[in-house]
Amino acid sequence: MSLINQVIQNFPGLIAVKKLSGEHIVVNENYKNFFPFDVHGLTLDDIISKIENEDVIALLLQCKANDDVALCDPTKVITSIETFNDTSFESVRYIMKENGDEFMALLSWDITEKVKTENNLTARLQRDDLTGIANKTALMQRTFSHNTVVYLDLDNFKRINDTYGHLTGDEMLIKFASFISNQLRDSDIVYRVGGDEFVVVFESVDENMIAERLTQIRDRIEQDTEFLGMSFSFGMQVMHQDITLPTALGVADKQLYMNKQQRQNKR
Repeated sequence: MSLINQVIQNFPGLIAVKKLSGEHIVVNENYKNFFPFDVHGLTLDDIISKIENEDVIALLLQCKANDDVALCDPTKVITSIETFNDTSFESVRYIMKENGDEFMALLSWDITEKVKTENNLTARLQRDDLTGIANKTALMQRTFSHNTVVYLDLDNFKRINDTYGHLTGDEMLIKFASFISNQLRDSDIVYRVGGDEFVVVFESVDENMIAERLTQIRDRIEQDTEFLGMSFSFGMQVMHQDITLPTALGVADKQLYMNKQQRQNKR
């Protein structure tokens, strides 16, 4: 076996060389073993017609689309990621010439553990260290459609820190974050964006219903002695295509402090 053949057969992934019309002419053992039949001379369409497993078909359709991208720009090396069940593959495609003919070379390898590590790191970076809920980074990176943004601030939280100590204050923040998250729908996400400041993003809910629900939650907190007299004020802004998140937060923040002032004046 020549050195180049040893490299191909011992490559820890999949290798295939195809005519530009799609027929496989060279595959390594890993590629060959991925299918229950010989793929030499077959195109991806031919293989798809012989496969019944929908997950494999989905993978091959991804491969076909990425082959088309490589064919559109034969001067470039095209890198892509394809998924199969819980497995992720990184693939490289490029057009090569041999004796005046052109072929597509494909190299693909398993990057599942790398993807999992990156996803775990991203998830950690988007979680608040103290409360475990989503943080400001996660809020700023999300997309919005039919949402209402609510800015929420705990009232006189400094009193708890001064009276009971910062450790108890941290415990109250954790308790509050858990409580309010459990009182909302799964689609309504709570973010901690500051020391005692939170943002709640509601999905497709009328503003009056949001205000009513938050008032109910606030009443329960105020009546629960375990919250040590905690309460909160809030303001909101409906998201739409003509408003950015920072602008929406600014409007909601102004409403929050108006709400806080009104509530203080009633006491």
